[in-house]
Amino acid sequence: MGTNIATAATSTAVIPAAFQAAGGEEYTDEEVQRLVASLGEPFDPQEIKWRVTNTTKDRRRGQVIAYTDQRAYTDRLNAIFTVRGWTRKYAVEMINNLERRTVQGSESQMVGKVVVTCEVSIYGLGTHSGIGEEWADNENAGTAAEGQAFKRACACFGLGRYLYNLEGGWVDLDDKRQPKSTPKLPDWALPKRKVTNGAGPKSANPNGHAPLNRAAAQDAETLRARIQALSAQVGFSLSRSVLMAVATADTLEKVAADSLETVARKLEDTFRGVERPRAAIATVGQARYSELCKGLNFASDHLDDIPDREALRKAVETLEAEVVRRTANVSPGPTANGAAGSSGAQASIAPAAKELGETRFALIREARRVAGLRKMKVAALVDRAAKGAFTYQQINELRVDQIPAMKTATEVLRKVTS
Repeated sequence: MGTNIATAATSTAVIPAAFQAAGGEEYTDEEVQRLVASLGEPFDPQEIKWRVTNTTKDRRRGQVIAYTDQRAYTDRLNAIFTVRGWTRKYAVEMINNLERRTVQGSESQMVGKVVVTCEVSIYGLGTHSGIGEEWADNENAGTAAEGQAFKRACACFGLGRYLYNLEGGWVDLDDKRQPKSTPKLPDWALPKRKVTNGAGPKSANPNGHAPLNRAAAQDAETLRARIQALSAQVGFSLSRSVLMAVATADTLEKVAADSLETVARKLEDTFRGVERPRAAIATVGQARYSELCKGLNFASDHLDDIPDREALRKAVETLEAEVVRRTANVSPGPTANGAAGSSGAQASIAPAAKELGETRFALIREARRVAGLRKMKVAALVDRAAKGAFTYQQINELRVDQIPAMKTATEVLRKVTS
């Protein structure tokens, strides 16, 4: 077996102005959290494509997986760090005389394979590498291996990692073996805010030079980083409504320094409110939530399209009332004495119903986190952590008495760190 090795690299990048402004030091923990949140933000749905990986014997149905090309990755890196804030390096290796089975598996042929290693470096965050490979008889072998290596390196920073958790399932195929329709992306796989250039401290001057590192400026930057991280959690529409209500500003850059702390506190309160419908959706299901959104005249069933805090309050009340009915089998119709349900009974049931929804949500959240680390399916991880007490398919049917089993499974997943 012979090998040929070549290397290719981008030109040396200039250290970004934001990194220079910080004195060449590493980012603070809060800045790193903010940058990682921006990197991990889902791509625009228009960037998502679906590849058929398996088909039925009659070729009428196929299993699909989600992906996007490397242009979306480079656009995200440029938007956050600018073109000067990151670089990549490739090493290309050609491995010859490998035995490859034919599609039928009855014969074999000797071919080569292109193997590409890509190193992606982000100033202030570090360097990660990934490997891509493709059979040499593919006329686009180099391009395919390069893209695979680059995206795998980016995933180490969190960029595009969520795509590993998307379970496309089976869809109908056309005569060209392409999907007739594509799966609907879940709410957690949709962008919650627009990604903007936020690689470091905001520049106060048009020439790009950072302001002096006075204590007040540092405090303001800390608050802005905190606000930006919270905005990523609550969604674009809600965070914008908070900015308008508290600071009469439609963007963070326009918020006065003396209003930053108030904005941050209000966003923290809003974040706690957003967690409540997320927990309730884990109980009532996405389909039922979509119906409720239509009744409330929301733009869509995405949490990011809850327009303001008043609308959030209505969504929480409606969803949690639905959780109470489902969990306790309380009928919305009249009771034996003719009343439309017992408010006292519902009040006593509500805490347990809320705990059930929050427990479901915590379990699924941990399973998704571990799925990104282990490159496994969420369903398989839940089934393994539950140890026979329940299955992923049953999770929306579990009752209050199953809360301890779900919490135990969640703790099993929380212990997985790598």
